[in-house]
Amino acid sequence: MEIRPAAAGDLEPLVAVFGAERRFFADCLATQEAGGGVLLVAWVDGRPVGDVFLSLGPADEPEVRRHLPGVPTLVHLEVVGPLQRRGIGTALVRAGEDVARRLGHDRVALGVGLDNPGARRLYERLGYTDWGRGHTVASWREHRPGGAPVTVTETIDMLVKRL
Repeated sequence: MEIRPAAAGDLEPLVAVFGAERRFFADCLATQEAGGGVLLVAWVDGRPVGDVFLSLGPADEPEVRRHLPGVPTLVHLEVVGPLQRRGIGTALVRAGEDVARRLGHDRVALGVGLDNPGARRLYERLGYTDWGRGHTVASWREHRPGGAPVTVTETIDMLVKRL
């Protein structure tokens, strides 16, 4: 397995593997090009099998911006179903932490849905702790194939790790 920052030419393979997320990946690549984040992709045999985005900009959630100013955030960790639970997600999180550390950050944060205790256990095993300020609500726009964009909201807990 190789983990590396995505390049513009990786858009089509990412969309082919992860489905209808073209807009998400295109936005990540544009943000990366502008210096606002890094899209890390795990590759096996020349095929993308997982990704995570390290956002270097201000968090979308007002509470997170207020209480964790300047702290980069790992978002959208995913691994293809058949390869889950094989260490790829862990490797992607660690790669994101390494990038944040190399960029001079001493902490990194991520949000985890209340309905995803398995992911929370993974993050806690990797050294993440609850930020101590209760739940927050995250929202984002998703572009569904053939339909209008929809706003999705999720109640999350923020977790933070010192690097």
